[in-house]
Amino acid sequence: MLKSFKLLIVGDVRRGKTTLTSRIVDVLAEVCGEGKIMVLDFAPDFGGVGSKVNVNSNVKIVRPEGLKAPRLMGKDCDTVWKLAKYNRELTEGAIKEYLCNPTPILVINDLSIHLQGGDLSLVLEAAGKAVLFIANSYYGTSLRDDCGLSGWERKLVEEMMNKVDYVWLL
Repeated sequence: MLKSFKLLIVGDVRRGKTTLTSRIVDVLAEVCGEGKIMVLDFAPDFGGVGSKVNVNSNVKIVRPEGLKAPRLMGKDCDTVWKLAKYNRELTEGAIKEYLCNPTPILVINDLSIHLQGGDLSLVLEAAGKAVLFIANSYYGTSLRDDCGLSGWERKLVEEMMNKVDYVWLL
């Protein structure tokens, strides 16, 4: 018997990761009913990158206020890394909120925002609490930087790919 399932949707910018995730959430909400799904939305929605989840269903969405797009907003490497650390603090709070009151289904939009300044441990803990875990993440070459952020992010996304049951590449 299937105890849990973990899905990671990855791709470059503007590939439809968030649109697909939003549609999956709506279908799940229709089938499962209210109170079964929590969405952690980490999209900074800046400069046409990182769209927020747009669902037609009544699910709990946690959107930390003030998330940044480090590569697009940082003027130098120090600022890029400070913004990534700032994002990590915000996203850790949202993940801890889930851990305090877990739902059977956990969805994370724009997981890479957390990974840029963090690690996988808290995400894996949260994914382990869910019966169904779905996350999407940037995994491409469009957003480059000279500060090492993209390389760090890519490394952690690849580690996450090895921790899930299925990777859907868009």
